[in-house]
Amino acid sequence: MSCSSFDSRRAALLVRSAVALGFVISVAAPHAQQPPATPPAQGTPGAKPAAPAPAAPAAAPAAPQKPLVPVVASSLAAKPDAYYGENVTMMATVDQTLSTIAFSVDQDKTKSTGQDVLVLAPRLNEPLEPNSYVTVIGEVVKFDATNAKVKDRLTGLSPEAIAKFNGKPVIVATSVINAAMNDVARRLPPKMTAEEEAFQKVMQKVGAANGAFRGIIEKSDAAAAKEQAAALKAAFISTEAFFKPHGKADAIGWAQDARKLAEAIELSAAAGKWDEVKAASTNIGKTCGTCHTAYRERYDDGSFRAKLTPPPAKPGSSL
Repeated sequence: MSCSSFDSRRAALLVRSAVALGFVISVAAPHAQQPPATPPAQGTPGAKPAAPAPAAPAAAPAAPQKPLVPVVASSLAAKPDAYYGENVTMMATVDQTLSTIAFSVDQDKTKSTGQDVLVLAPRLNEPLEPNSYVTVIGEVVKFDATNAKVKDRLTGLSPEAIAKFNGKPVIVATSVINAAMNDVARRLPPKMTAEEEAFQKVMQKVGAANGAFRGIIEKSDAAAAKEQAAALKAAFISTEAFFKPHGKADAIGWAQDARKLAEAIELSAAAGKWDEVKAASTNIGKTCGTCHTAYRERYDDGSFRAKLTPPPAKPGSSL
């Protein structure tokens, strides 16, 4: 394959993907005048001045994220020391599938060059076709079966493969983008259960009902406020029922608090107290946000699922 052809393919897949410093210098003279001491408090002659409060330590600046370094398989295989610890992006062809999440790549599509590089993915949602182009993004480390970044991804990798790549560069991938531009290493959600589907509909009703209050408040529409408050009360009752079998006392409490806020909205709207309606609606949003932080899990496709674990076993019970 010609270099120009390889570069054009590589460019097509990769297309997706001053701080000013000031210095203050102060020079203290040996006999510089000191600031006057704080006078003693009245009525307590000779009292010592209060010691100044210590200065708060400066917050450490956040470490900058490492840039992606473009690399080709042959260069990485030949001179790995230059890339260890770097986040790289590499377009290559699939040489061999080694396990459900491990495969090797080579620069040459037409033949094996002996300069193949091992890739360990977090998961592969689709099989990779041999000789197909992929773009791999991840960190380069030296292969060592005891390395914490590597050892959790060795399931299914044969002893022969482990021996072959031992001490050589391996990409611990975060993304594996196939020729169809799909990241097959994405963390996708499991299929919803009937319970989860029903709960998702409840959450959609909560979002729609509480979101409607901005327009309702602007129009001072008591009838609409009563309707949406009733929808919220019913939704939070369903939310409470969803969490009870899972033993989530905090989530149950948040659902009860939100239901009480919906009841307060209904009363305040009937009395024309729209500031109170606005405050209660805002607090419902905050309560929902608290619950989402604890019990909502986001997947790589942008979807959400309830984040649940089985309730703790009661003393004396068996699992």
